[in-house]
Amino acid sequence: METIIEFLDTYNLPWLILAGITWLTIYFSCSLQQFFHALPVGLWTMTIGGTLENFFIDNKFWEQHFIMIQVGKLDLFVLVGPFFAVGLLLIRFLPKGRWQKFFMVLVFSALSTAIELIAIKFGFLTYHPENWSAISSLIAYYLGLMSGLGFYYVYYNKNISGSTYY
Repeated sequence: METIIEFLDTYNLPWLILAGITWLTIYFSCSLQQFFHALPVGLWTMTIGGTLENFFIDNKFWEQHFIMIQVGKLDLFVLVGPFFAVGLLLIRFLPKGRWQKFFMVLVFSALSTAIELIAIKFGFLTYHPENWSAISSLIAYYLGLMSGLGFYYVYYNKNISGSTYY
């Protein structure tokens, strides 16, 4: 394990590898039509996630290490990898029912928080515990993904329950 972390540290690869894993997930779970259908939401979550991350880093909630290609205070591969993929995959696997949607956003938020905790364990990210915790991340991811879901319904002029409001 230490050898792997040392290799990733030497070449600043952790975020690139995470982006690769997320894009492989997209590749194996989405058709081209599904990809293009969910693309606007992926771009939305990438933008919202990057904006929030920069805010949180600026305000000393946490610190990101091993930046290969810097965009603000983030690595480019965090933006085009997990931030983009989580929004795209949320829409790809979005269930029909209102409570199922709520649960799916919660599951994706928990998965994102788990990835963040793994990054902390490997030393790629550091929380400032007086300002931030895993619960804070779960809430931030949840709100960010809910904004992505809202964007999806506005962009495609849909509503959650299937009925039209006039």
